[in-house]
Amino acid sequence: MSRHQVPWLVLLSAAALGTATAQRPIDYDYSVVRQVRVDLRDLGYPPVDVIPPEESEIRALAVAPNGALYGATSGRRSHLFVLFPVHGYVQPLGYLEGVTTVHRALVISKSGDVYIGASAGVDNNGEGYENYAGGQLFRYTPKEDERKPLRVDVACPTTPLGIPVPKEGIYTLAIDRERDILYGLTYPNGHFFSYDIAQARFTVHGTVADKPIPGEKFEKDKNISRALAVDASGNVFGSGEGGRLFRFDRETGRLQRLPLAAPTVPGREPYNRVDAWTDDGRGLLYGGTSDGYLFRLDPKRMELRNLGKPLNQYRIRGLVYAPNGKLYGAGGDDDEMVRLFSYDPVTGAYELLGFLDVNRRPYYSWHAYRVDAVAIGDDGTIYFGQAERISKLYLYYP
Repeated sequence: MSRHQVPWLVLLSAAALGTATAQRPIDYDYSVVRQVRVDLRDLGYPPVDVIPPEESEIRALAVAPNGALYGATSGRRSHLFVLFPVHGYVQPLGYLEGVTTVHRALVISKSGDVYIGASAGVDNNGEGYENYAGGQLFRYTPKEDERKPLRVDVACPTTPLGIPVPKEGIYTLAIDRERDILYGLTYPNGHFFSYDIAQARFTVHGTVADKPIPGEKFEKDKNISRALAVDASGNVFGSGEGGRLFRFDRETGRLQRLPLAAPTVPGREPYNRVDAWTDDGRGLLYGGTSDGYLFRLDPKRMELRNLGKPLNQYRIRGLVYAPNGKLYGAGGDDDEMVRLFSYDPVTGAYELLGFLDVNRRPYYSWHAYRVDAVAIGDDGTIYFGQAERISKLYLYYP
């Protein structure tokens, strides 16, 4: 049982005894996301056809051109799943053979093909990479997914496309749908690569970090952006060593280190990186940092503006731009309770939306401590992927 699930037997027993110890005070409902605007989904059909514990950490979400939401999990095995908004439930599509981690590495092309990047583990000082052949890029081609039976203990039919960099995992992916080109970063050494879908060809363009982040001798991780952004011109942005931003110039094919840095507390530049990106559909990019700052980047003028900290926490773990003109995000470090916020670019105002908790008293209450993937559907529904031992998919309706 998850530490975040309140057992319904306990709640019913307490009610039967006439005690109030199992009931939450009314004031609690003012500290969480408004209950009429948040819901959750199991990763399958309980009690049997569900992606099991230790295999359900959601670390990658993406919305297809047809509006379907695809996601990948991490753990002892990685699974692929889909949710069609018209049906409203999660359909497991099978496990990914030989894959344990899919971290921010799921994108969908304009044709609807799903591309998945594998790794042996991330943010763990490179453990598990000594004898690792390298993370494969896989392609999954949807075919009548709406009518498929639930597939939990069956391998998902995918096509391996190759390993971008030997002995490296795929840390994050982004896609230029207009030009059908994928971009990615590898872990643990931060190689930046591209994959041309039409030509079925990888190209490695260089590295974004060469030295380990300052720390103890046993700490070997390098400062690699956990997300990438593609602007309207097809240029790619991320962060690297020292928290400095980089740009991949599509026309010249050059990887450029920029004189811009992700906002952070002075002195913490070597530890700070970009954790999330989104765009506003009008040419501006918004980013969230591991130190918890929100910023805006104008890629044409190469101007960066620090928008401050929406939360008194580290890490902005995901960002989306909603049809109502606001940005929505989730923040909080691994050992903190995730909080949601919004930002209005017109007024510059933040709104703190509260903890991510779905309260179905007296049956259950499910509280997300860690979210590691965020996506927005065509209808404006925002999806939050929980990344814990037993995870759910959360739906938020702004």
